[in-house]
Amino acid sequence: MPYQQRIDRRRPGCFLFLVDQSGTMQQAIGGSAQVRKGQALSDTVNDVLYAVLIECTKDVREEEPRHYFDVGVIGYGGPGTVVPVVGGDGRDPLVPSAHLPRYARVETREKLLPDGEGRYRPVSRRSMVWLDPVWHGSTPMCAALQYAHKVLKRWAARHRDSFPPIVLHVTDGMATDGDPRRAAARLRRLRTADGRLLLFNLHLSARGEQAVYFPSAPVGGADPATALLYEMSSELPAGLVEEAGYADRIAPGARGFVYNADVPELVDFMRIGTATTGRVRAG
Repeated sequence: MPYQQRIDRRRPGCFLFLVDQSGTMQQAIGGSAQVRKGQALSDTVNDVLYAVLIECTKDVREEEPRHYFDVGVIGYGGPGTVVPVVGGDGRDPLVPSAHLPRYARVETREKLLPDGEGRYRPVSRRSMVWLDPVWHGSTPMCAALQYAHKVLKRWAARHRDSFPPIVLHVTDGMATDGDPRRAAARLRRLRTADGRLLLFNLHLSARGEQAVYFPSAPVGGADPATALLYEMSSELPAGLVEEAGYADRIAPGARGFVYNADVPELVDFMRIGTATTGRVRAG
């Protein structure tokens, strides 16, 4: 049965974040005039990386976290621009979780957080920052997926006994460099002994429309990106959904896909996509 492997230092897991940094990411998210899509995305990724760091720190007296995961963040935006934005290099952008603190800076930042009434309120707090909001140019999604394949093919070959890599892809639009379905299918065919790579996709909305939330069947609609991103997405393993605490909200057979997301859906998406942090065991 796939997707059962626990995670330890001999069998680390892998998260790769693909983040759209095209020009439209400067638009407000969910129809709000307060929060730009690029800002919401960078804040959420920073929070997730910090959560991974905490899960990999078994003893606060240790000098650094343990190597339970390899983590990469790939940004894409502009004509063919696909670059690692957190450590690593062009050939291998993955960073061992033990090294994540080296690539962060600590700042006191004012974040806009939901107040439960449809608005956002400013909250100041000290945060570790890996990713800054960036937006420019077009949306070379196909190139980003192809780059991810190159990186994760090597990783999977070196970690045959590990839980398969998880790719968390966040975008706000259609690819400008072709049809990404072929590149996505090729990426999903990568595997370890524990199963195929998992590719989850989230579309950020600027319109404040109702979200399509982890559907188990194709969803009709005027926007062709809905069907395209659904087709690109892996089915959510039941174990991940349960470990993230969402079993009562997500139907069996659901795809790892959210459309027209606002900040709460973005947070849910990241929590489910990184639920394997709960599988860490000493060793």
